[in-house]
Amino acid sequence: MQRVIDAFQEGIDVYVAEACDRALAEGNPFYSRFSRELLFVSVKRVFEAVLQDLAVGAPKTLIGLMGAIGAQRSAQGAKISDMLRGFEVGFQVLTERFAERFRDDPEARLFWEMARSRFSYAGAAALADAFLEAREAITQAQAEEIFELSARVLPLSRGVLLLPLVGRMDGARAERIMEVLLASVSEHGAKVVLLDVTGLPVVDEVVAPHLVRTASAVRLLGATPALVGVRPNLARTMVAGGVDLGGLVTLARLEDGLHWALGLLGRSQGR
Repeated sequence: MQRVIDAFQEGIDVYVAEACDRALAEGNPFYSRFSRELLFVSVKRVFEAVLQDLAVGAPKTLIGLMGAIGAQRSAQGAKISDMLRGFEVGFQVLTERFAERFRDDPEARLFWEMARSRFSYAGAAALADAFLEAREAITQAQAEEIFELSARVLPLSRGVLLLPLVGRMDGARAERIMEVLLASVSEHGAKVVLLDVTGLPVVDEVVAPHLVRTASAVRLLGATPALVGVRPNLARTMVAGGVDLGGLVTLARLEDGLHWALGLLGRSQGR
């Protein structure tokens, strides 16, 4: 409806300023980082997108803009709740202003309410989808960095390697860990490999098969595997869950594992 569009265009700077003032007055944690001028520019872009889409009757420009904002704000460490609240404040200002402007024009108010319903939903959905997708990508990248740090094979002594296992283990991670470990066994000519489970939250029927497969692969390269760091609570969980480690040697402490490994090498060398 042209008279709503005209009113919007005529008062856009006033509406943007009021939306900024409200967001700052609420103490929105993310928007409080912005200067008043920068916040005005950012909010006006959204209002202009809404105005443009009102003229065509579909929130295409708004969806594209909110998607871009969602990805950007995710990288900046914003919270999705803060972003959605700021978006809501803008629509509240417009609705209140139009209710005053068109108090004797129910047709115009109805036009805006129907548009608001469609536009606010579409914009919020685009914002949330892009935000969460970007956050998932960031989380995945962080997980990869953590993996690279935690999947390092450490030479403890000549012929003895230690693999500290940290965090939760799934199939994909187990495969990568095995790949890293087997390359290290071959590179160092290792004879004993200690798999340290101290950093695993649980060894259950899901994790155990990964450990058994890794140990079997180590044996195929001519090295002897053992599990170290089996804490009492971990042992109880394993027993209660009927976990089968396929005869894999288990030791309580890393020190015990190193002593066992050196003894094993000593016997081999003494023959």
